[in-house]
Amino acid sequence: MTIKQPSFALAAILVWATPSAGQTVNALTAQERAQGWQLLFDGRTLTGWHVSAPPPSGGRTGPPPPPAPGQVGTPRPCDAAPATTTATVPAGGSRWQIVDGAVSACGAPAGYLTSDLSYKNFVLSIEFNCGQDANSGVFVRSPQENDGYEVQIWRQQPAGYNTGAIVGTAKTAREYTFRANQWNRYQITAEGDHLVVELNGETTLDIHDGRFSEGHLRLQYQQFPIAFRNIKIRPLP
Repeated sequence: MTIKQPSFALAAILVWATPSAGQTVNALTAQERAQGWQLLFDGRTLTGWHVSAPPPSGGRTGPPPPPAPGQVGTPRPCDAAPATTTATVPAGGSRWQIVDGAVSACGAPAGYLTSDLSYKNFVLSIEFNCGQDANSGVFVRSPQENDGYEVQIWRQQPAGYNTGAIVGTAKTAREYTFRANQWNRYQITAEGDHLVVELNGETTLDIHDGRFSEGHLRLQYQQFPIAFRNIKIRPLP
């Protein structure tokens, strides 16, 4: 995917939307509306989302420990293209933008884009596009914008929680790969303690875990170029 490079003021998220010609994205079909799906990203604004500050360090002083190999990438720079201010960024927050109908981040530091609302039981559908060595993730049921279940986007995570796994909760039975530099789709179902992860229509994980019952959605940025779009959710009873 070709990504233009809008710039950002340090105190604000700056967005620039240029929808791809001939492509219908970030919209619900009549069938989806009838099924109760809700669109969480309209491709033009970050309404319903905010940048969350990094989690507390637990009282640690001094410089942070070095990241694991491959954990942090080389960000694409933010240039000086005009953009629109949409929200403030807390100290240490990452910079997010909208390009060609997708939301992504640029520059430093790493961080998260977090949903304003909290969700309990649901089916989440989200598309992502990144390089084969990218490290990212989609968090669900993230209480207080921290912890929660991280559905991994990382081909070879050092501890073995690779793409399709839930970090610290369950590893996949075999390797699953996403299509590098193309659009891929995660469908994540959370119903009670039942969690199901599907990548491009293939189930990577089907488990039961009851640690987190409700929380926010969070999109992770580890300074690897990555974009998200078609973010929609269907609440379950």
